[in-house]
Amino acid sequence: KYLTIRWIKQIFSWREIEGPEKGMYIWDQADRVVNDIESRGMYTLARLSIAPFWSRPGSLDSHAPPYNYQDLADFCGVLADRYKGRIRAYQVWNEPNLAREWGGQPPNPADYTRLLAGCYTAIKAVDPDAIVISAGLAPTGTDTAEAMPDEKFLRGMYQAGASKYFDMLGVDAP
Repeated sequence: KYLTIRWIKQIFSWREIEGPEKGMYIWDQADRVVNDIESRGMYTLARLSIAPFWSRPGSLDSHAPPYNYQDLADFCGVLADRYKGRIRAYQVWNEPNLAREWGGQPPNPADYTRLLAGCYTAIKAVDPDAIVISAGLAPTGTDTAEAMPDEKFLRGMYQAGASKYFDMLGVDAP
């Protein structure tokens, strides 16, 4: 028997697409990826992360969220509009329960929920059939300013109202 793979998860670097300045998009690589995946009869799951430098003046940390979460939401809406029906799912950010993936800041489930909510709303406004997936959380038992246990972070997300802002829960396996 053969394994049938139908989905490809690909990082869609915000910095590579809207890197030069807000509202200036470079679609070449993203178009190639979507076209290639489609040509193979597969579905695209886009992981959205890596903020452009303009969204974090003074910071060179590529894993930090933007200072203004609306900037990412705007990008999500433009991306979803361009690839409506072609990108089937969007995962918003990566491992926000780790400081190294959250700009060196202590993990904050309420802040991540605000980021997720903006993206969910923007994506669903233009492509209501798209699947929005929360960030995969790093499996960790560490509870410091550097890392928050995934279960604790998830509880914090739910307390902040995150259940309204994703269709699937993202999980990173240990």
